Amino acid sequence: MIELAEFLRLIEKKELGPSPGFSREHSLLAFMLLAKSKAVGRQTLAAGAGVGEGSIRTILKKLRQAGLAEVKPAGIQLTEGGLRAHRAILKTLTFPVTLQGSTLSVGQWQAGILVRSAAKSVTTGIQQRDASIRLHAEGATSYVYRGNRFAVPGGSSDCEKDFPSVTWTALRAELRPRDGDAIIVCGAKEETTAKLGAISAALTLV
Repeated sequence: MIELAEFLRLIEKKELGPSPGFSREHSLLAFMLLAKSKAVGRQTLAAGAGVGEGSIRTILKKLRQAGLAEVKPAGIQLTEGGLRAHRAILKTLTFPVTLQGSTLSVGQWQAGILVRSAAKSVTTGIQQRDASIRLHAEGATSYVYRGNRFAVPGGSSDCEKDFPSVTWTALRAELRPRDGDAIIVCGAKEETTAKLGAISAALTLV
């Protein structure tokens, strides 16, 4: 079964020709979007992953070569192997969810993502912030979940109490955190950029 590390190796495998105009974050987001749809068109998938049609063709080529995706008359969809790989990836990393009206990070659009059992890897949060900015987000804030509470290492031990917001309820409902998990909230000017930034930040913890 393909897990996250192997998926990233497959998608980052170098090919002859010019450097691709997309990152591993774009590829992972495209793969996750496929998992959420029964079938989707190439243009819709490209828009959702934040890439052009040439880049999405290359991403899909790699997914097909790995036996993870296929093209059907109704659209592009994951194979049984692709669905198994997606379930394996979800054991490490969740799909980035849009947070409406959040004030937990900077940016007009914000997305939350969870990394299982990664709380111990969160230090200052600077590495995650910088990784999100590399994908053109405006920044990211890293939280850890311990004792049924959201906390910031070196800061608040109970963010829900210190910074009241309905977003905490949304994070609980959407991400279902468990003790020892890490949660990242990323903000950007556009929704897709916020999701890409969240994925980039999360990958620093795996």
